[in-house]
Amino acid sequence: MYKTYSKKRKSKISSSFIPLLLILVIGGFVGNKIIQDTNKKIYENQITNAIQNNVSDNTLGNNEKQINDNLINNTVNEESNNTVNENEINEDKTDKNNIKEDDSNDTDSTTPNNKKVSFDSSVAFIGDSRTQGFIMYNGLKSVQDYSYIGLMVDTAVTKKIVKTSNGQKITLLEDMANRNIKSVYIMLGVNELGWVYPQVFKKKYEDLIDEIRKVKPNCKIYVQSIIPMTKTKSDNDKIFNNSNVAKFNKLVQEVAKEKNVTYLDVKSALVDENGNLPEEASTDGIHVDKEYCEKWLNYLKNNS
Repeated sequence: MYKTYSKKRKSKISSSFIPLLLILVIGGFVGNKIIQDTNKKIYENQITNAIQNNVSDNTLGNNEKQINDNLINNTVNEESNNTVNENEINEDKTDKNNIKEDDSNDTDSTTPNNKKVSFDSSVAFIGDSRTQGFIMYNGLKSVQDYSYIGLMVDTAVTKKIVKTSNGQKITLLEDMANRNIKSVYIMLGVNELGWVYPQVFKKKYEDLIDEIRKVKPNCKIYVQSIIPMTKTKSDNDKIFNNSNVAKFNKLVQEVAKEKNVTYLDVKSALVDENGNLPEEASTDGIHVDKEYCEKWLNYLKNNS
C-alpha cells in the first residue's frame, strides 16, 4: 500500500509540474518577446528620426550643391549659366547701388591696432558667388556689391551685371565711375581654375585693375587670395583642388606686386594646419559658411 501511494503521488506531482513548467517557459518567451518588440519599436523610432534628420541635412546640402553646380558650369560655359536668378540678383544690385552716399555704416570696428575700418557705401566688393555669401552673411548692406555668380577676371570688365534705376544694365566699371568709391576689394579666380592657360588669368586680372584705375584713379585696391577647398573636395576634383588654388594664388601675388596693389592673404585666416578649408566650414567644399565668412571679415578689418 505504501509503495502504491508513493507512486501515485509522484505521478500526480510530475503531471502537475509539466504544465507549470510549460507555463513558465511560455510566459518567459512571451515576456521576452514583448521586451524585444518594445526595444525594436524604440530602435525603429530612432532610425526614423535619424533618417528624417538626414533628409533635412541633404536638402540643405542640395541647395549649396546647386550653387556649386552653377559655379562649375560657369567655368565651362559662363555665358549660358549667368542667366540663373539674374533678375533677382540684379534687382538686389539696384537696391544696393542706389543707396545714398551719406548712408550710415553697417559695420564699424576698432581693430587691435586701433585702426577703425568702415564698410560703407565708399567700399566696393568685386567677386563671384563666394563674395555674394560673404556680403550676405556679414550683413554689409551699404557696400557697393559687384558680386555675381560665375564672375571671372575677364567678364568682370565686360558683363552688364548692374541694373540701374531706369531698368538698364551696365557694367560694374560704368557704375563705379558714378560713385564715391574709395576702396575696392577683389576676390576672383575660383571659376578660372579650369583655364588651360593660367598666364591669361594673370593678364586679365591686370587688365581689370587697369580699368578700375581709369574710372577711380585714387581708390585703394586690395586683391584677396583665393580661398582653398576642403580636403574632401580637393582630393576628388580635377579642377577645383588646392594644387590649382596654390598655383593661381601665386599669380594673384605677382599681379599685386607688379600693379602695386595690396595683397590680402585671406586664406591664412580660414585654412587648417594643412592648408585646407576645414570640412565644417563648407557644405559643398567650396562656398564658405557664416562662421567662416565672419572670420574673413575680421581678417579684412585687421589687415586693410
